[in-house]
Amino acid sequence: MATALTLAAAAPGAVVLLAAYLLIGASASVAAQAGTIAARHAPPGRRATGVATVAAGMSAGILLSRLAGGTLTDLVGWRRMLLTFAALALLGAIAAATLLPRQRPHSFRSYRATLTSLPPLLRDHPQLRRAVATGGLWYFAFNLIWVALALAQPPHSLGPTAIGLYGLAGLLGFVALPLTGRLADRYTPQTVITTGLLAAAAGAVLLAAGLDTPSATALGLALFDAGCFAAQAANQSRIMALDPARSGGLSSVYLVLYFTIGAMGTALAAPLINTLGWPGTALTALTALLLAAVVASTGTRQPRHERAA
Repeated sequence: MATALTLAAAAPGAVVLLAAYLLIGASASVAAQAGTIAARHAPPGRRATGVATVAAGMSAGILLSRLAGGTLTDLVGWRRMLLTFAALALLGAIAAATLLPRQRPHSFRSYRATLTSLPPLLRDHPQLRRAVATGGLWYFAFNLIWVALALAQPPHSLGPTAIGLYGLAGLLGFVALPLTGRLADRYTPQTVITTGLLAAAAGAVLLAAGLDTPSATALGLALFDAGCFAAQAANQSRIMALDPARSGGLSSVYLVLYFTIGAMGTALAAPLINTLGWPGTALTALTALLLAAVVASTGTRQPRHERAA
């Protein structure tokens, strides 16, 4: 990632910049796999708590990056901002090499055979398909809202620093995630997912009303971020409980489709903001969240022995 960020900072044109961003996105997906590592090493009955702890760290990074990225862009320009993040990514790589467990899971399959075995997981696990639909819809809404915030036209437009400051409202998501993990371990991930998505939907309603009231905007973003992050932590713990021995493969299938659907939200933000304006774009995100809540609530509840695994 550090190399890709440096390439983006030095990009002479749009083609190189786009290629660098593709590499950045691919590299960033590794962070999402950290939840699998946490689940694998968590004590019995604490899988969701471990996943939620990692998710809390990720949400804190997303939260601070919005503020730092917007502020640095205003102060020193976007190229130097990218170089700053490249240095931070390099420090993260050194920390990962030093601190993460070194033992490798035993596998008798080649890498090609492992890749070939992934698509059938989607066929064999209905709960995985439901988790993909749920997670993909909320991530679609999440990307749509945050990208549209940067593209909104007056009277709804916000500058990079203002968006970063509003990102601090997501602190509620950071605080709520450890509690989310404990609730998912104690009750059912399905309950936590549905509740989180309804909270995010309430936030989207506040955002759809407009961005001219700072207190309402901050509360809307706080509920939106907290609900989305809570749903994600519970969703990943549900996936890993389907087959703990294949948690890495299940998580990989989920994340590939999750990021693909989320990318659609990013791609559609500009067309929607141009045709529907900010209120219509926010209502589109609200529709995706409500549909995700319906999909989550109609699923089969996870057996108690799986929640305790």
